[in-house]
Amino acid sequence: MRTTPRALLTISLCGIALTLAGCSPEAEGDNPTSPSSSPTSETTAPTSEPTQEETASPSPEPTEDAADATLIDGSQEVEIQSIADTYLAPTVEGGVALVSDPATNEVPAQWIIGPVEAGGDDFQLTTVALTDGEPMCLTVPAGGDPSLATCDSGDASQVFSVTTLDRPDQVAVSNEAGHLGVDADGASLTVHPTGEELSSTFTLISP
Repeated sequence: MRTTPRALLTISLCGIALTLAGCSPEAEGDNPTSPSSSPTSETTAPTSEPTQEETASPSPEPTEDAADATLIDGSQEVEIQSIADTYLAPTVEGGVALVSDPATNEVPAQWIIGPVEAGGDDFQLTTVALTDGEPMCLTVPAGGDPSLATCDSGDASQVFSVTTLDRPDQVAVSNEAGHLGVDADGASLTVHPTGEELSSTFTLISP
């Protein structure tokens, strides 16, 4: 068949159109998503240290070398009871003895225990009962028996240590001569060389 120039032109135009169509870019797909932002790192607050329990301070040890201050500061009268349940008391003769009931004693059986010097550790035991208008002081001379004498703070036989035992009102009374105590029968005062004897224990009672 003979092809006419018109037909050739038509075929050429169609070829060009197809070529252009083939060169056109394909439809792009979805735009790529923008890169996701990196996750925000969370800052964890540091865990606080657990509070340590407070350690209680140990209670201080009670001291047992001084009697109850209110009983030996010279401000009040006391009765001095022995381990035999008898009481140290002055006699009308000017001596000192043990009695079963201070309330029935012929003269007041109370004492005042006070320091020789304010705040000091040396004491005198002074009677409430008066002799010729003056109190008397307990005296324990070396090698002698307990007795009473005119008060003289310079006399070593009248100066005593008064120390606490098991309770604040439970005391031992001693000086250079030894430890004041009661004899085996509990009937009279004596002097022990040491304070190991139970009979050298006395109790101070506020009447």
